[in-house]
Amino acid sequence: MWEFVLSAWKAELVNYPILLMQSAALLGVFSLVLMLSKPSGKALHSRAIFYGWTMGLTGFVLIAMAFQLMNLPSKPYIGSDLLFMAGLLGGWRGGAIGWALILGARLLFGGTHQAAAFLLDMSMLVLGGILMHHRLGHKPIASFGWRDIRNAWFVRVLFSVLSSGSIQLLELVPTMINARVFALRILGCALSLVIIGCMLVLLRRDARERESHARALAMSRTNLLTGLPNRRALGEFLDKLLAADSRQHALMTFQVANLKDMVRALGHDWTDHFWGQLSSSLTRGQAGQNLEAFNPRSFQLSDLSLTVVLQGASLEWMEQEQMASRVHSEVVATLRATHIAYMQLQLRIGISNVRMSAQVNVASILRDLSLALHSNEQMVRYFHSSFAEQSDRDEDVRRLLIDWIRTANPPMEYQPKFHLMTRHVCGAEALLRARSMKDQPLPPPYVIEIATRHQLLSQFEWCTLEVVARDIKRCIAAGYPIPLAVNISATTLTLPRFGDRVLAFLDLLSVPPRLLFIEITESGHVPDVETVRTNIVVLQRAGVGLSLDDFGTGYSALTTLATIPFSEVKIDHSMISRIDQPRMREAVSLALESATRYNATLVAEGVETEAQSALLLEMGVLFGQGYLFSRAIPMDALIRMARRKGAFCADGTLKSPMPVRA
Repeated sequence: MWEFVLSAWKAELVNYPILLMQSAALLGVFSLVLMLSKPSGKALHSRAIFYGWTMGLTGFVLIAMAFQLMNLPSKPYIGSDLLFMAGLLGGWRGGAIGWALILGARLLFGGTHQAAAFLLDMSMLVLGGILMHHRLGHKPIASFGWRDIRNAWFVRVLFSVLSSGSIQLLELVPTMINARVFALRILGCALSLVIIGCMLVLLRRDARERESHARALAMSRTNLLTGLPNRRALGEFLDKLLAADSRQHALMTFQVANLKDMVRALGHDWTDHFWGQLSSSLTRGQAGQNLEAFNPRSFQLSDLSLTVVLQGASLEWMEQEQMASRVHSEVVATLRATHIAYMQLQLRIGISNVRMSAQVNVASILRDLSLALHSNEQMVRYFHSSFAEQSDRDEDVRRLLIDWIRTANPPMEYQPKFHLMTRHVCGAEALLRARSMKDQPLPPPYVIEIATRHQLLSQFEWCTLEVVARDIKRCIAAGYPIPLAVNISATTLTLPRFGDRVLAFLDLLSVPPRLLFIEITESGHVPDVETVRTNIVVLQRAGVGLSLDDFGTGYSALTTLATIPFSEVKIDHSMISRIDQPRMREAVSLALESATRYNATLVAEGVETEAQSALLLEMGVLFGQGYLFSRAIPMDALIRMARRKGAFCADGTLKSPMPVRA
């Protein structure tokens, strides 16, 4: 018996290199297919048909090559291993596909000789693979180990023995042929172990690499501190949602309005837990019931904001139902019940439509929503379709600001300041008179807001100061040394050596410092810091006039007036418009008394009627500006006005006022 087996092995050893080449080709093809295929599930059953087609087509090609290209007495090919792997990897579906393809190749290229025997043999091998598949089918591929390889190999050998025994029992082929085939299969068991082991190892490596990539991808879409999906995940979700669902959708974005207070109470890392609590509160209680119909999905837009996508909701409906206000009150109440520090919590909510136009740009929607919330002070705000257009206007203004700073040439006009008794021009205030790219007027407060938001305010104010200094030089050249005032914020005053820089620029232009006035808005609190005090002292000693603008509208008027040596104080037009009221006249008298006590001149802004001018004169206010006298005008027009109504001597001092009939 052993002599027969050894002689069979010796005769077939010449074919072993061919079997090794086929095995290498199979593993190479399998590895390439895994590399090029789409990510699969974690278990074998998730790609049963794919594995069946891979094994079946590979077997079809190998059988064709064995029968058509090899001129050998026997036709070596690894069809048995392919059939077993088709059942093992593909289950009954993949096994059936592999069985049909390999059987078709055997009949097509090898004919029907001994068909019953190889049909039974193929079926038994596929059945063994299917049984092993049911053992491994639901096990994660990434957890396959050497024990699984050993068990699969044992099943492969067992069903090869059962197949040969069944063929012998049914006498489907002569005994000697069946014995020879059985001996060859025993010889091929080592190769079967290599094939099964390598294929399962390739599967495990591919699964682990894909899981690692999936984890990295998930981390890139997740905020690591809160565990919530991040801005990238939100953008991808909205892209898919807009492509698959043509309905309107809404974004509800939360921000903490009093962030500094919360950080002071809970520490800098309190938001790591807060956004998760907020997200959970939106799915529970009354708030959860209100939003449940819209399948809410929470995303962390930034470290300081949370966005909830409400599918199928519209901004108009939510505004009509006051949904945001209800959710706001319910969520805040829920959070305050969880922690005593949340009693001072102030949440800001912004609602916007996702599908604002036919061409939706998700990135711009998220960017614009973030900017709008940062610039908004309301606790609940609905951003309508004009919201996107407003964001475009904001960007246009930002570009204009950058261009003005680069060229040091913002569009400035001057509102003349008059002596109320003589109606002579005795100064002017520089005001921004800009127009948008669509030739619409731009309100100065709006431009200042954009400059502040983009940290361009100090640079913008410096370029306005440059324009004013150059225009003072023009006035001197024309023979009318008109004092001009420029608005400077408290932020700019905190810049180190700002005063020295101003004096150096005036000296460069040969402009006397006494002709420049710097107006500081009283509503913008001037910080009492060393840098500010140094700048003010430098400017004041050089003769630059300091003017306190909008006196009476802030919260520390007398403190500011007492701290800084102002030479001029301006009362706001809101006080002048109501000067006919006794209490407002008392307020103006108090302002005049305060300015006089600190050796400052009082100027009334917003004088629009002769009655207002007469009342101011009667109260002792001698200087004013407003539409009664002139609107803001270009520099050339100001020089012409000074030529007609000038009140200056050759040395630049004011002439003695001569009363004229108003």
